[in-house]
Amino acid sequence: MLLLTHFSNLHNVLFQDLLNAVGELFPQIEHRICTRHIYASWRKKHREDDFQKPFWMCAKASSIPFFNFCRAKLAQLTPAGAKDMMSTNPKHWSRAWFNIGSNCDSVDNNMCESFNNWIVDVRAHPIISMLEGIRTKVCPNILKKLNKYIDLAQHCSVIWNGKNGYEVRQKDKRYIVDIDKRTCSCRYWQLAGIPCAHAITALFMSSKPAEEYIADCYSIEEYNKIYDHCLMPMEGMDQWPTDPRKPQPPAYVKMPGRPRKERRRELGEAKKATKVSRIGTKIKRRKFKSNGHNSRTCGPRSNAKRRILGAGKEASTFLCLN
Repeated sequence: MLLLTHFSNLHNVLFQDLLNAVGELFPQIEHRICTRHIYASWRKKHREDDFQKPFWMCAKASSIPFFNFCRAKLAQLTPAGAKDMMSTNPKHWSRAWFNIGSNCDSVDNNMCESFNNWIVDVRAHPIISMLEGIRTKVCPNILKKLNKYIDLAQHCSVIWNGKNGYEVRQKDKRYIVDIDKRTCSCRYWQLAGIPCAHAITALFMSSKPAEEYIADCYSIEEYNKIYDHCLMPMEGMDQWPTDPRKPQPPAYVKMPGRPRKERRRELGEAKKATKVSRIGTKIKRRKFKSNGHNSRTCGPRSNAKRRILGAGKEASTFLCLN
């Protein structure tokens, strides 16, 4: 699966050309768009905070009926917003239209941005030094997701048909679970490869462990196969063979200003904290151990300083009037 990012400052014509190019070059590959950038563009016209949660519910809806339900709730708050949301085809940014089989339910590009932030110290180095600095492995935390859905399963009830079918009720909604086929009508089990809350409820009733119904791609055996061809140890650069030919540096055009190290934040997004705020802290002087003042505003020195400053202001006012 190919996961591409759509930046909010792209022109609509250029974006459509990108979709056409990806569809022509990779006809069998799914093309997704980062929902966070779509929301940033959508929020420029619809700024209310109450619109944020229904929008992301539409993005994370795992089935088309649930997507239509979430979109109807958004339309109750902002009909224009629900209409503008469909200006970008939802099959590229909503789980309801994602292909089954990829075992990936990501609706944003945070994985790439997290990796980009992780290599911020070495990505400005020359290519060889940068590759030397990027040699580690990352394992997905699947059990954390599973435990989240186990907690949600406490709010579900199930009815068994006597064979392999289960009817799971969650509040006012009902879903059909088939344990043998590993399917749920909410589509999340097929989409992510991890049992959803409805499937976990059915598995608990049949006394089967939910861990055994996670997709094989998340198992330790498959993970070890991925990294079976690991990077081999390398000697230092002083031991490398030499070549009389000298590589020519690529053309470089220096851009104005200082190079950016952090991503550009969206409109209204909080700035990165650089120091701890002192708002709410109580000022206390050690000598008297009392709150409400410190050494600069307490004692004869501070009073004398106030008198000197007050006299200076009066003298300057007198000179101006004369």
